[in-house]
Amino acid sequence: MPEQTWPADPETPVIEYRTGRWAFIGGLALFVVFGLAAVFPDVGHPSASSRAKNMPPAAASFLFGALALSGLMVMIGSVPRMHRFAVDQRGLWWRAGRKADLIAWEELRAVRGREPRPPVKGAPNSKPVLPALVFTPADGRFTLRHSALVKPLPDAKTEVELRLPNFATVRQLTQEITRVRPDLLH
Repeated sequence: MPEQTWPADPETPVIEYRTGRWAFIGGLALFVVFGLAAVFPDVGHPSASSRAKNMPPAAASFLFGALALSGLMVMIGSVPRMHRFAVDQRGLWWRAGRKADLIAWEELRAVRGREPRPPVKGAPNSKPVLPALVFTPADGRFTLRHSALVKPLPDAKTEVELRLPNFATVRQLTQEITRVRPDLLH
């Protein structure tokens, strides 16, 4: 029997966000601009630089072609992907493309939302705090079971984080968790 990868109730609210959009657009711009420069290397006026005057069009085409291929690689590596979350009586459901996961409520002791903060001014080793849901798991194998979704926090041995793109998504998920399981939030 196949495992269910999404809540059965169609009335369950779904929280969505898309990742990789700006990297994809940047890669597309690199590909188009440098691709055109590679295909048409001798269009325009010659440069006043003596090196540019002596450069053969094949070398310029090769150089711009390599830059266009790097833009293509950035595009391929950052194809926009829709992430979907749903909260129901069984747990927190996640789906991105063909990957899916369920964090059951029995696997957690507590959940909290973490607000983003910039690095501390004047502290050279300070890093920004990213928005996330922070889970306190009930057992030590939680990170192994949900490795596609959560990352362990380096400073806390008992907590793991689910990084999210912005605080609005964190707020929406905490509100949905509060609606279903208010006893888990701390």
